[in-house]
Amino acid sequence: MAAISALNKSSSTTTTWLLSCKSGKRSMLAVANKAKKAAFALPRVLSVKQPTWWSVKARPAVDVPVVLSTPPTSSTPLRVGLASAIAFRQAITYAVTQHRATLELTPDGCGGVYMVQQRDDGRTLAIFKPRDEEYMAPQNPRGYRCPAAIVGETPHPAKMGFRVGDGAMREVAAYVLDAMYDHFSGVPTTHFASLPVPNGGVKEGSIQAFVTSESSAEDVGSLRFGVADVHKIAILDIRLFNTDRHAGNILLQPSKTSTYAMVPIDHGLCLPSIHHLDAACFEWLHWAQAKFPLSADALAHIAALDDVQDAVALRSLGMNEDAIATMRVCTRVLKQGVSSGFSLFDVGSVLQRDGAGLTPSKLELMVSAVLAKEANVSSDRFWKLMDVAIENLWEEADKCKGRSMSGL
Repeated sequence: MAAISALNKSSSTTTTWLLSCKSGKRSMLAVANKAKKAAFALPRVLSVKQPTWWSVKARPAVDVPVVLSTPPTSSTPLRVGLASAIAFRQAITYAVTQHRATLELTPDGCGGVYMVQQRDDGRTLAIFKPRDEEYMAPQNPRGYRCPAAIVGETPHPAKMGFRVGDGAMREVAAYVLDAMYDHFSGVPTTHFASLPVPNGGVKEGSIQAFVTSESSAEDVGSLRFGVADVHKIAILDIRLFNTDRHAGNILLQPSKTSTYAMVPIDHGLCLPSIHHLDAACFEWLHWAQAKFPLSADALAHIAALDDVQDAVALRSLGMNEDAIATMRVCTRVLKQGVSSGFSLFDVGSVLQRDGAGLTPSKLELMVSAVLAKEANVSSDRFWKLMDVAIENLWEEADKCKGRSMSGL
């Protein structure tokens, strides 16, 4: 309870400057940027178990305020996920700054991705992705760059609905939203970090715990994928409106059964603006498991999802309202669809465009119709209209069960 009290007390400073921004002297973009910078400074204030590879001589934690835009309450699971992530971030930062670990650029990919490796045995501890080295960011080491782009501000030239350099925030958002529900989907521990990269100085980005795996899903036939594991990833992707879920970013680990345990990674292209819902990409729509009935655990998890609570968490990371609205709409579409008896395949087919992707999805058409009536995604009227539209969507779909969702 002392830790919770400390968290509540320490958030007042950030809440004050957020309220002051409403005077109109600062743009909403400035508010988001400040929240993002604040998130990079999150320290450890809760007692957690340290990673086994962290030296016993590691630097002790310093009790300074955690910066959150909205004071957490005793019922907010966000503090639990952050505590683990903060301890992990501190461990990695200490290892790198004390020269116990080095950063090595991976040989492939579209952005700057570094393996954090222990100096003594070469073991990989984490994956670091600097913001200014993301795809089309100004310092991208592989040539995919837009030199004039301003990190966190310039609209992405290749990915509509995103801004250059905001992938790090989305990586953290995916972890936080999963951690708030007991890590149901298994997103590896992820947080913001500032680390020195070779020949590049200290950079801000996302740090994620390295996951050992036998292979990725693209190397194995889908018959080796368990229904429960496919479902946990599908639920996450629908919540986040993932535009980049392919078999290569699902890691496979051996299990005691005949199927693999599946770990989802690479979430930098999730949560686009609600005005750009044309690029959902769900590899699992091609897997038979997506059409299987949901388990009792999965149904309970979906029923427990709270998009209002999740929106508070995303705001604390600096996420803009258009992206938060995407999460809220998708969460409500998921909950209503599943409660009406539809499969994850059905729900995913509502979000993703069919075939060559030239025709707007059912979700796009629904959202566009609501936005035409109410453009303010933060207004009560918008959400009342959206709830009616979602209910109508599934009522119409119920009349056509057995047919392709894309043809409704």
